[in-house]
Amino acid sequence: MSETPHRRAGLDGLLDFGSPSDYRKLGIEGPRAEPGGRLFLPSASLAALAELAYSEIAFRLPLDQAAGIGRIACDMSASEADRFVAAELLRNAAVAAEGAYPLCQDTGSAIVHGWKGSSFLTDGRDEEALAQGAGRAYAERYLRRSQMGPMSFLEEANTGDNLPLLAELRIAAGGAAGGADREYRLCFSAKGGGSANRTSLSMESPALLESGALEARIRERITSLGASGCPPYRICLVLGGQSPDEALRALALASLGLLDRLPARGEGSGIALRDPEWEAKILEIAAASGVGAQFGGSSLALAARAIRLPRHAASLPLAMGVACSAHRRARAFVSAEGVFLERMEGDPARLLPASLPLLPGARRVDLDRPLPELARELRCLEPGSFLLLSGTVVTARDKAHARFRALVESGAELPDYLMRHPVFYAGPTEAAPGKASGSFGPTTAGRMDGFMPMLISRGASLVSIAKGGRSPDAARAIGEGGGAYLACVGGAAALAAREHVVSSEVMDYPELGMEAVRRVVLRELPAMLVVDGRGRDFYALLKASR
Repeated sequence: MSETPHRRAGLDGLLDFGSPSDYRKLGIEGPRAEPGGRLFLPSASLAALAELAYSEIAFRLPLDQAAGIGRIACDMSASEADRFVAAELLRNAAVAAEGAYPLCQDTGSAIVHGWKGSSFLTDGRDEEALAQGAGRAYAERYLRRSQMGPMSFLEEANTGDNLPLLAELRIAAGGAAGGADREYRLCFSAKGGGSANRTSLSMESPALLESGALEARIRERITSLGASGCPPYRICLVLGGQSPDEALRALALASLGLLDRLPARGEGSGIALRDPEWEAKILEIAAASGVGAQFGGSSLALAARAIRLPRHAASLPLAMGVACSAHRRARAFVSAEGVFLERMEGDPARLLPASLPLLPGARRVDLDRPLPELARELRCLEPGSFLLLSGTVVTARDKAHARFRALVESGAELPDYLMRHPVFYAGPTEAAPGKASGSFGPTTAGRMDGFMPMLISRGASLVSIAKGGRSPDAARAIGEGGGAYLACVGGAAALAAREHVVSSEVMDYPELGMEAVRRVVLRELPAMLVVDGRGRDFYALLKASR
């Protein structure tokens, strides 16, 4: 069998960086010519590119992502809930594009994939320059700092600047789409925790290479995704890999759209494939889940990628992951002509339908009523009921809940605000000058599930607000306490901050930074009753009905 450059280069020889029309030239100093036909790029230019890229992707959607969400919003055959969520995500993108509020409160882990041509030179401090640029973007654009640095095996603290940046930089495959010899190609991304936590990897038996068995396993994985990663998703599946590491790397590249040009068929030579038939199956399974774009429907997935890799005869890695509705990603390249960055969607509002979809049958709820009274009101509603929330909540997420548990274990009383107000699981971005709040959106409810029995049994956290589903144990605790769990639209944090947050102030644990407890006043924030006072769970009922 003859060798080919693509086969020798593996995935890096078949990367998809689109066409020149996908990019705009930046006013950043480009590379200078060196002897021997080589190019040299100063570190300052690489840092400036990273700063601009992370500023762009925090506030603007990729063009194809915005267009896909727009199609759902305008699709009269979609459920009312799907159309409403899609319209909210587009309205959110329109607010974020103004530059004051990031698309999402979780501005993500800064990750860079890069491919440097063999005739392209730098001073060797690429990672340092990229990190410097990313750090400036996070500081100057008021992006949330979410990175935790270890102090011991169990102890950790926020790094304070969202660094370290994760950089994977390679020499480009000569003459392949990953970058010519005199080019430096990069892909900048900011992966949020909600979507990253939907990643799975298992080492399967080769017996799974049978259509029915594989489809059943994929169905199991997709139905377990839920809504907490902020759908509609780009669902990516990788089957095979010469190591688990290769499967996960391919998953990361596929989720960024960098493997879109893989061939659909092969000759058994070891070249990776992309299978459109399995992608159609993934989309079909996602639509049948009923979860939809968070509030029920058929729009769980915007797109799917099914990647098949070569493997060792005794091993079969199976990796699955998602990119969330924000899909923060921008490709870039540097050549003799200058520095170029992928074009983002600057006017998402143009994709909205002429008449905005409404949340069907939404009921106005006063959150400032006594908490037991509020819980009794919600107890009368069916799971899946739509709500508009106004009044005071307190924000508390992982670190604050750990403090609450420590209080109980020490015999101390819980803070009285947990008995007086609904608890909203959120960690907003830092507010820009003159703004009541930074981008404000829900975090994943499931991470607080383990605390629910302890809190509910003490009359605390009777009503909680977040995104996604809850575990059976948490739903049971909510039901036994006669409480309620409400879900908001994940991925609409800019819109929520501008339209629905009246005020926000730190009230406890200020040392926790973005995880501090805040008192927040809301105005008509859209939500859905997910778990009612009998412990019935909207998403669990959906799953049981399929």
